[in-house]
Amino acid sequence: MKKDKEKKKKREKKVQQVAAQAERALFPKDASSEPLEYALSIVGGKWKIRILWALRGGEDLRYGAIKQQIPSITDMMLSQSLRELTASGMIVRRQFQQIPPKVEYRITQNGLDLIPSLEQMYEWGLRQMKEE
Repeated sequence: MKKDKEKKKKREKKVQQVAAQAERALFPKDASSEPLEYALSIVGGKWKIRILWALRGGEDLRYGAIKQQIPSITDMMLSQSLRELTASGMIVRRQFQQIPPKVEYRITQNGLDLIPSLEQMYEWGLRQMKEE
């Protein structure tokens, strides 16, 4: 039993080392990669770009409307991603003082500036899907 735990610990450490090496290889710390690293720190991850895409029309959306557009996201991940996007200035959160509580989210100009790049990714994805 103790040997299994030790093996598991060694395996986990090795995985962490390999992941760190891969990250250093993909994102070296030279000056040319810093803007990319910064951008990825803001919109990286599985859900943030999908949330920005859902808000791209510029209208205010409530939590449920965003969730409806991204049905596979969990409530925890949606809440966390919305908080992070709000903190980074990509979206704004407006809370109304009423019962029942009402909260709306809207993309900011900073977030809208990213939409043309996302549209290009969307078009690229369409082309790739047609080729398959």
